[in-house]
Amino acid sequence: MQPDRHSGRVVAALAAVAVLSLYGSLDFYSRQVDLNKAQKDAYNIGAQEQRFAAVKRELGSNAVAGYVSDLSDPGILLSAQYALAPVLLVDDAPHQFVIGNFSRPMDYAGFGRERRLTTVKDFGGGVILFRKD
Repeated sequence: MQPDRHSGRVVAALAAVAVLSLYGSLDFYSRQVDLNKAQKDAYNIGAQEQRFAAVKRELGSNAVAGYVSDLSDPGILLSAQYALAPVLLVDDAPHQFVIGNFSRPMDYAGFGRERRLTTVKDFGGGVILFRKD
């Protein structure tokens, strides 16, 4: 049986492909890490978890609550849903409790009255727990 005269070239080519693939993966990973460090969290997810921690404890993990806000950006609702999980937060739903997420100080009780909501507790930082009338 004769040795394959191309087998050395094939092994060398496969080794080169493996080395280049590894280099490309490491280069991509290091660039992505640098990019992630440079980008800011637009919705401050870490801060949202801290803001909503007390109301999350108050409601318990099996709760379903409505949601109101002075902001219309859907990303704000998504960040609140993430921070409150496993509490199910549903926009404009007919539930007993409604969580208010506000970006600035205002008359929260008046805001609630306009929407037939009674203030249960102000948790500070623009987080308000309402009850439906």
